[in-house]
Amino acid sequence: MILITTSHRSSPRVRSFIKDLVSVLPGAIKIPRGHRTMRDIALKAYKSGLKYALIIKELHGNPKVISLYRVSPEPDIELVKIADIVLKGVILSRENPESSRTYGASSLEVDYSNCISTDCYILADVLTMIFQPIIRKNADLKVVLEEERYIYVKFKNVHGKTVGPVLRVMRVIKGGESEAETSV
Repeated sequence: MILITTSHRSSPRVRSFIKDLVSVLPGAIKIPRGHRTMRDIALKAYKSGLKYALIIKELHGNPKVISLYRVSPEPDIELVKIADIVLKGVILSRENPESSRTYGASSLEVDYSNCISTDCYILADVLTMIFQPIIRKNADLKVVLEEERYIYVKFKNVHGKTVGPVLRVMRVIKGGESEAETSV
């Protein structure tokens, strides 16, 4: 469903963040970036039968931007940007005593009932688009969007317990290149 990788020369914290994301997102696989170009990532995702790719970019060793791409089909296999999710910060599962990792979720539910801003609704739409084939009521995993000063993205298991990382999102930028990408 989704391939997750980093920008070049990622920090240990970003690699841990990716490991947390892969543990909670159904159908996610991670690959080390190494010297892979964007085209190489697109080809790897296409050959693996994946429709989307996430590239985690960092600033000062911390995850800063999650760039989401759609893998275009043949003949021109390439990554087409869907959105940039600009992060204020993340809490890894190892840093949250109430959180744990979970594996094997096969269905997902997106709860955006606490959304107020346009950015929150855009994020809900993007998540719904990516995971449309496995969205169910009473799913194995619930993605909860809560809005205070920032948009908090929390993953909850069937028992309502937080699993995986907690994301604090500042902005969601749909489509093309963002100013956040040029500074990262």
